[in-house]
Amino acid sequence: MIYKNDLKKIIHDTKKIAFTNPKLATDEDALGLIVSNLCQYDGQKIFNVLYRAFEDSNFHSFNSKMEKVWQEDD
Repeated sequence: MIYKNDLKKIIHDTKKIAFTNPKLATDEDALGLIVSNLCQYDGQKIFNVLYRAFEDSNFHSFNSKMEKVWQEDD
């Protein structure tokens, strides 16, 4: 998958730029930063990305629970 290689490079570059100790930063740390930034730190947009990632991974029942909690918190 071409986009996977591109994303890995973006994650690698983000670790070098955004973290004071890039070696301690995980890919998940960097990806979280990327998602937050791309979503302009909008909680609903970040939630939507998270929801879709879990949907794609077949965590349907978890998503139902997560969506209820999200709506209650709103």
